[in-house]
Amino acid sequence: MNYEEHMAAAVKFLDMEEVLANLGADMAAAEMIWGASVQAIDAANHRRTPRHAQHRNRTATVNRLQDKYGLHSELSSGFRVARGSLHNHFYTGRLNESEIAAALVEGRRFVSVMIELAHREHADAQGTLQ
Repeated sequence: MNYEEHMAAAVKFLDMEEVLANLGADMAAAEMIWGASVQAIDAANHRRTPRHAQHRNRTATVNRLQDKYGLHSELSSGFRVARGSLHNHFYTGRLNESEIAAALVEGRRFVSVMIELAHREHADAQGTLQ
């Protein structure tokens, strides 16, 4: 996938999360946030990531962006919720109604920040290529 495809998938998954949550399909909504997170992270790191990114590449990308933009608490917490709570909830259904609601809010916030950072990283990369 290229940068644009990663970004389109991130936005599509984020939109689908809202639809699924409104339908009461919280487990599927949770996985849409994880999928949107993966796509936004991969878009932010598109020029640096090997062809098939791994979890360690995504963790390194989030850590690098935390340092670069001074967003330690926002990115660390959001990534932990997306990867841990939400991705796990898809398989286990362990979160109760209030926990899933809070996790989805934090997950959406994380994806939104990652989409913005991916735009910045892409613009920076384009500037260095010209």
